[in-house]
Amino acid sequence: MLLPLLDENISQVIARQINARRPEIRIQSVFQWHGGTLLNQPDHLILRAAAEDGLTLVTYDLQTIRPLTAEWATSGITHAGVIFVDERTIPSDNFGLLIRAIERLWDREHHLTWTNRTRFLERP
Repeated sequence: MLLPLLDENISQVIARQINARRPEIRIQSVFQWHGGTLLNQPDHLILRAAAEDGLTLVTYDLQTIRPLTAEWATSGITHAGVIFVDERTIPSDNFGLLIRAIERLWDREHHLTWTNRTRFLERP
């Protein structure tokens, strides 16, 4: 099941608005998750903690998270999925577009197993 976790590069407003509009999505932001204790922590710690909680990381961070997931795949380390967002497809300051894209993905794929799954978020 898809349980999204927004990383610190995505405004916590996104999680609040999705929770208000669609409480069944149960999206979280790293700003509140674990009391915010994972803010500014290395990516591997955030991805590992997300995996322990069964949360799929949503991130614009293609430069570090993408190679990290490849490294983990080679090493046999599992994660609970990563949804990459490309700034050229969905600008980070376009909250409405990002919200609609996350809701659309959740509608189509929330029932799937997200273990070790990666994908790019599509523009709605």
